[in-house]
Amino acid sequence: MIGRRTLALLPLLPGLARAQSAAQGGWRFKVVRNGTEIGTHDVRVTQRGRERVTLSDVQVVPRVLGVVVYRFQHRYEEVTEGWRFRSVDSRLNRNGTVSEVRARATPEAVLVEGPEGPLRLPPNAAPLSWWDATRLGGAVPIFGTTTGRLMELRWRRRTTAEGFAIGCSGEVEAECLFARDGNWIGFSTVGDDGSTVSYAPA
Repeated sequence: MIGRRTLALLPLLPGLARAQSAAQGGWRFKVVRNGTEIGTHDVRVTQRGRERVTLSDVQVVPRVLGVVVYRFQHRYEEVTEGWRFRSVDSRLNRNGTVSEVRARATPEAVLVEGPEGPLRLPPNAAPLSWWDATRLGGAVPIFGTTTGRLMELRWRRRTTAEGFAIGCSGEVEAECLFARDGNWIGFSTVGDDGSTVSYAPA
């Protein structure tokens, strides 16, 4: 369900996102589990004419006694224009199992090719990109960048000392932290083993 605070925030989010983009050329976080760094998440943002290109690269490789015990590598490129989703190309390698998703926006629908075959999503659908507060909270239909299908998520929002947080539950348990100007500053989620995985400044 979308709370009243989230609804109140939504009209402000495009302005927050513009401030975010102006302040950042990207983000770099350490991925931390139980106080130990297990990987990195790098996000680079560039402008290509009228298009905004965001390249996300997650590398999670926890080790025990120097030996890699799990591998999660997720890389995808997303293109937006005027803050509207245009395309995404995603490749996930989870312990050797590879999933690829490609999606393109058309005036009539978002057309997806992924593990579940071709899908036709609503024209305002967008991928789950944690850094973009304008999408979170139920503002648009969200599809997974590793499955291509629409996700069933319940949203919540809370105020923090730095700004605000938007969390979700359902298919994904996670929370994103944002500064008052909409800049992405943190993230936490529940790992496959039930542990809490969080981001720290790199």
